Amino acid sequence: MRKVSSILVVVALLAIPLNLCAKRVAPQPVNPVVSGNIKYSAHGDGRTGYVVATEVATGKELWRAKIFHIQVKPWIEDDNQWIFISDLTLLDNALLVRDERLRCYRVDLATKHVKKSYCP
Repeated sequence: MRKVSSILVVVALLAIPLNLCAKRVAPQPVNPVVSGNIKYSAHGDGRTGYVVATEVATGKELWRAKIFHIQVKPWIEDDNQWIFISDLTLLDNALLVRDERLRCYRVDLATKHVKKSYCP
């Protein structure tokens, strides 16, 4: 009886789809930054990272800027390739954005132009 129950457990475990066994932990929350009446927050799904500017008083989205997009390699598990924004900092008239791989980007708040940048 014990052998039969062990076999049933193994068969049940093998029946679980592999994509339900995610290996990546959830990203750490990123604190939004506020300047005047505008809140800048990080968003993304692991493939694309972007910043959203929201009016504090109304919660209305003013604009969003794509910071990066990764091309997922089909022979590697998706969740092992995901990258998320890890930090936001305001500096002069720009938003500095850092990702989990320690790459930095600068968003010009006047033009919404994004470019790779030196990490301070």
